[in-house]
Amino acid sequence: MTRFFLKSSAHVVALGFVLGIAGIASADEVRFVGSTMGQFNAQAFANTNSLFSLTYNNSTFDNTTVGGAIDLGGDPTPPNFNNLGSFTLGLDNATYDGNNFSLLVTFTAPSTIVGGNNTIFTDVLTGTVTGGQGGVFVDFDNTPQTFFFTNASATGTFTMFVNDLSIAPGQAASLTGHLTGSQQPVPEPTAIAGIACGMFGLFGMRRKRKA
Repeated sequence: MTRFFLKSSAHVVALGFVLGIAGIASADEVRFVGSTMGQFNAQAFANTNSLFSLTYNNSTFDNTTVGGAIDLGGDPTPPNFNNLGSFTLGLDNATYDGNNFSLLVTFTAPSTIVGGNNTIFTDVLTGTVTGGQGGVFVDFDNTPQTFFFTNASATGTFTMFVNDLSIAPGQAASLTGHLTGSQQPVPEPTAIAGIACGMFGLFGMRRKRKA
């Protein structure tokens, strides 16, 4: 009888910990929904912004990580979708050296795929503009920006950065970027109860062995 009790207790402990850890350690993919606006130099952020014949067009995106990551790089055709906006460059004799461009990204992220509470995040990414008749280059600070979040359904972290951009006269090009994200669900009462069950089972086994 004692042997049976100990074996049954071990099963209770194992089941309790499995239920508890499964409810806490499972990671979800992250959905990012947002939009972008741009500005050259001291202009105001707007959906469309121009410097000489270089024009930025805003974008919206709605995408979910796969394996914890997303690459945003949709076609540069306004209205842009699932990129960070697009540039068009006309034919002119302007010199673009000494100018800068700022990208404002606003998004609700992260949220679980099924639902949950969203948090609004904003990020301003800056780059220097150089070039002339042969084309324009926008050199961004490619350092990943890191964000932490906690809401009613999950906690976690995510990062984002924007890639540099080259564009030739008479062409259009997408502004691309990379997002990573991971979130851990907030433990549910059943998960906490599972861990508690395992703890009590372990305590009972210790007392029985002493007896």
